[in-house]
Amino acid sequence: MDDDTDPWTVSAAAFPGDGPREAQVEFLLRYAILAPSSHNSQPWRFSIDEGSVDVYADEARWLPVADADRREWYVSVGCALENLLVAAERFGFEHDVTYFPSDDESHVAHVVLSPGGSRSPHRGGLFDALTARSTNHGPYYGSVSTETLDAFESAVTDPDLWVRFVEATETRERIGSLITHADRRQFEDPEYRRELGEWIGNGALATSWVKAKLGQLAVTHLDLGDRQAATDSVLVESAPVVVVLGADADTPSARVRVGQTFERLALLATTEGLSVHPMSQVLELPDLRAELTETLDVEGSVLHLFRLGYADPDGGHSSRRPLPAVLD
Repeated sequence: MDDDTDPWTVSAAAFPGDGPREAQVEFLLRYAILAPSSHNSQPWRFSIDEGSVDVYADEARWLPVADADRREWYVSVGCALENLLVAAERFGFEHDVTYFPSDDESHVAHVVLSPGGSRSPHRGGLFDALTARSTNHGPYYGSVSTETLDAFESAVTDPDLWVRFVEATETRERIGSLITHADRRQFEDPEYRRELGEWIGNGALATSWVKAKLGQLAVTHLDLGDRQAATDSVLVESAPVVVVLGADADTPSARVRVGQTFERLALLATTEGLSVHPMSQVLELPDLRAELTETLDVEGSVLHLFRLGYADPDGGHSSRRPLPAVLD
């Protein structure tokens, strides 16, 4: 495979139907790497053994300041795992997933892929969205129909996971206020700014080296908290729906499966012409996360939060590491 190939240009027509099983599985992973991730960290690695894949969280791509409890680390890898399963079903593979099959906390899943599978109801129709999905950071507008929200709720298939749709203005304003506090506190922390600056400087959030380095300098040396807080507050309060994903218990497995669920919903949103945008900063600070849980009046653990609505186009896809870079 050519390392210079844009990962987003993968085409189903290139599937090696007559090739060896390992080549087929490797092709499926070209869709896995298109998943969204916190700060575009792409913290996944894969190991192929004929018809199986071991999925790992990459320690080198964990952000210990912004994501001290590794919640977003696992959620991000869950998104990649879901993409793999959607692609596997499209090409006729049955899949059997074992979560955390070893004592290694980075060994997220072992996936056995076998020919002869069929598309499950909650993944059918999502394949084309794998290459169309993107995170839209702009303003959202319009209203989301009850039928669409019902479809979203039906896509949450794990019995210990749950979804809440926040449409009430007062509650969205309260969430916006909490996010404002989170932004200001994080950007007041020089270690947070340093970590985010290094990540931006590595090109995670920009398409050019110049933009990346300018972004690194700005974030590292300037306290941009007030500006970011004002922007994020408006984005949350104006969105027609804020979607909350949680679990009965906060475990590594639940975090991975919440990531899978989020990606499933993001793909479903794409098929409906809707956009999504994670707003997780309030979950990165334990006291504000507790306030959010109280505000939402939910039981269990809130593990992910995102805006949902209609939006104008917002710059297309973010960059992706080529598949050879994440294969062991």
